[in-house]
Amino acid sequence: MVKKYELSNFGLGTVQFGLDYGFTKRKTQEEVNDILNVAVENDINLIDTAREYGDSEEKIGVFNKEFDNDFVIATKLSLIDDLNNLSYSFLKKHIQQSVNDSLSNLNLDNIPILQLHQVDMELYNNSDFWSCIEDIKQDKLIDNFGVSVYDTDDTQFLLDNHGDIIDFIQIPYNIFDRRFDSIFEQIKINNIDVISRSTFLKGIIPSPVDNIPSELNDIIPYKLKLESASENVGVRVDELATLFVYYNKNISSTIFGVNSPEELKNNIDTIKQFNEDILDEIDFNELSVSEVKLIDPRQWNEF
Repeated sequence: MVKKYELSNFGLGTVQFGLDYGFTKRKTQEEVNDILNVAVENDINLIDTAREYGDSEEKIGVFNKEFDNDFVIATKLSLIDDLNNLSYSFLKKHIQQSVNDSLSNLNLDNIPILQLHQVDMELYNNSDFWSCIEDIKQDKLIDNFGVSVYDTDDTQFLLDNHGDIIDFIQIPYNIFDRRFDSIFEQIKINNIDVISRSTFLKGIIPSPVDNIPSELNDIIPYKLKLESASENVGVRVDELATLFVYYNKNISSTIFGVNSPEELKNNIDTIKQFNEDILDEIDFNELSVSEVKLIDPRQWNEF
């Protein structure tokens, strides 16, 4: 029997715990402890991490050892570099090693949510991979399995072929990127919970119009509409973007990365300050961007 979790509407992203991220320097253990203690104090239980996030897992593990918490930790399966040898024995060994390393790093007896963050059809189509995941669940090394996706086509394939094994799907979703609206109902039918990321679309949503790179000029009309809508209801653009995903009934939890305890507190205060009724005053369909190249950062050039 799968042990499902009741997730907090806020989830905490932790890439900055273990890596320099953009203009942000990676956090010290003391800084990580301060942020995680604020999460505990405010009943934020979803913590999203990965082996590829430097020493993020280890820092969370130190916190787990020193402080009481009810965290639901979602970490990611380490990347499978060699896709030419996807036999059952190879996959089982890789997955077990990844899980055991994460358990040791995180100071856990089992992983609440293990996620695949690798969009490769070689894995999606490999029956041995999915058998290994079922075996790892049976061994109680993980409670739930999730897949981090980028677009609806991949998600549809997963629902059609492996919907009975997947417990969580992590998607990009925000005011501009509404692609997943079309399949939320099917995800729900499969009894799969949704975790969202990319609330600010790599910073494009709250960024001043003058800072938008030329290749994304076509998104400016949407930004101007968003700024006007925000002004009309008396909230900042970043606040409206936060409220939009926080109160979406199709999303169990939304992941935010923060750089300090103060920033986390500010995000929490935003939710407490405004009632969800404020969203009824805005026609969000006018803000939905259909051109995928504008809302999928994988298609952007570096800028």
